[in-house]
Amino acid sequence: MTIIPDYGNPPGDGPLRQGGISSSTLPTPETDLPSTKSAAVKRQEKGLQIVRDVNAGNERIRECAQTYLPQDPGEDAKNYQIRLERSVFFNVFAKTVQGLTGFVFSKDPTLGEDVPAIIETHAENIDLAGAHIDVFVRDLFQDALVAGHAAILVEYPATGGSQSHRDEQGPAAPIRPYWVPIKKDDIVSWRTAVIDGRTVLTQLVIRECGTVPSGEFGEQEQTRYRVFFVDDAGNVRFRLLEITDRKEVREVEAGSYPTQVEIPVAEIITSGRQSLFESQPPLLDLAYLNIAHYQQWSDRATSMHKTCVPIYVETGTDPNEEGPLVIGPNTARRFTNPDADAKYVTHDGAALGECRQALDELKSDMAVLGLAMLSPQKRVAETADAKRIDKAASDSQLGVSARGLQDGIERALGFHARYLKLPDGGSIEINRDFEATVMDAATMTAYADLADKLGLPIRVVLEQLKAGGRIADSEDLDQLEQEIVQNKAAADQLARDMAAAQPQDQPPIQQAA
Repeated sequence: MTIIPDYGNPPGDGPLRQGGISSSTLPTPETDLPSTKSAAVKRQEKGLQIVRDVNAGNERIRECAQTYLPQDPGEDAKNYQIRLERSVFFNVFAKTVQGLTGFVFSKDPTLGEDVPAIIETHAENIDLAGAHIDVFVRDLFQDALVAGHAAILVEYPATGGSQSHRDEQGPAAPIRPYWVPIKKDDIVSWRTAVIDGRTVLTQLVIRECGTVPSGEFGEQEQTRYRVFFVDDAGNVRFRLLEITDRKEVREVEAGSYPTQVEIPVAEIITSGRQSLFESQPPLLDLAYLNIAHYQQWSDRATSMHKTCVPIYVETGTDPNEEGPLVIGPNTARRFTNPDADAKYVTHDGAALGECRQALDELKSDMAVLGLAMLSPQKRVAETADAKRIDKAASDSQLGVSARGLQDGIERALGFHARYLKLPDGGSIEINRDFEATVMDAATMTAYADLADKLGLPIRVVLEQLKAGGRIADSEDLDQLEQEIVQNKAAADQLARDMAAAQPQDQPPIQQAA
C-alpha cells in the first residue's frame, strides 16, 4: 500500500486541507542541496578519516576509542576505560609525513625568471595573511601527502569592478589576487566536460567552515558552500550558499570572475592520484600498520601490568567468612582447616617475548613503508638513461608527489596572472633531487636512528647508503650484511661471557663503545 503525503493544494488552488502542508514550504530535495556529496567523495571518506585520525595523534585516537582499540568480549566498561587510558599511540605516521616533506623542502622552491615581478612581490605574502609562498606550499604539500591531494583557490576581493589602479597597488591594503588552501575534506562535489579534447571543470562545490559571534562572548560554528560554475555563455561565476534548519537553500553572495576562462582552482596531486580530485592517501598502508602497532602495544602493556602484579589466592578456606579480608605487613591469617593455604601467584610472562618481537617487526615494517616513498618505481625494461633517472629518484612516489606540487603551483600562478591581465604566470622549481639530500650527515643520522629505534632492516640501510654513494657500487651487499650480522652476534656473545665471568661483588665491566 502506497502512502501519499498529506500535502496542501498548490498556491492559488484554494485553502489547505486540515492538517495539510503548503507546497511552498516543502524541504529542498537532497540532490538540490549544495552539501550533496559526489560518489567519488563518498568512496574516499573511509581512508581519509583513518589518515586524519592517525596523523592527529594520541588524543584523537583515544577519542575514537573502540574504532581503533576494540573492547574485548567479556571486558566490562570500567576495565576497558583503564586499558584505553593506559595505551599510548606511537605516531610513526606523522613523523614519516614530516620527514618526507623535509626531503622535498630541503631546498626552498625557486620561482623561475619568467615569473612577472609583480607576482614575485605578491609571493612574499601569497595568502594576504602573512605567509610566504614557500611556507604556504610546504604546509599544503604536507596536507596533500596525508590526505592524497589538496587544491589552491586563487581568489580576488569582491570590488564590483570599480577599483582603480591605485587601489590595486596601494601599500596599506592592496587589492590583488591571493591564494586559499583547500583541503581534500572540503571538496564536496564537481562536474566536468570535455572541451576541445581537454577535461575542464564546469562546476565545483567547496565547503567553508568557520565560526561567527554568538552573544557577547560566545561563538558558534557556521558552514557555507561556495559553488563555482561556468554558465551557458562561458562565464566563470560563483554563489555562496547556506542551508537553513528547514533544509532550504539561501544565497548569501554571488559574483563572477571576468578575467578567468576556467574555475580558478588548481589541484595538488600526489602519487596516490586516481583521477580528478580522487586519490588514495599515499601512506594509508602505513596508517593501518600504525594502528596495528597501537593495538599490540595495548595488549603487551596490559599483559605486563597483570604479570607484574601478584594475585593473592587462598584455598581450603570458608568463602562465606564474614568481615573484610585484611592483608598487610602487620596482619596475619589463621586457618582452622589444616589443608588451607594462602599464597601469591603471578603470570610467568612467557608470551611477553613474542609480543615484543611482534612489536619490533611492526616497527620495521612501518619504517620500510615510509622509506618506500623514496624508492624508484621498477620498470620492465631499463636503459642506462632510465637507470640514471631512477638514481635521482625522479620517478619515486615522493618524486611524483613533488612534481604534482610543482604543476599545481604553476597552474595557480597562471590564474594569478589572469587576474592581473598578464599573459603568463611563469614557473617554479620544486626540489626532486633527493639523492643530494639523502646522504648528508643529518640524514645518515636519521637512518641510524631508524635502524636502532624502529628496527629498520640492515639491508634497507645498506641499499640507501649504496644509492647515496656512501658504499661503492662494486661492494657485495649480501656479504657485507652477513659480516655485520656476524660481528654483532660476536659482540653480543662477548658481552654475555664478560658478564658471566664478572665476580658478583664487583661492579660490571663497561664494554667499550
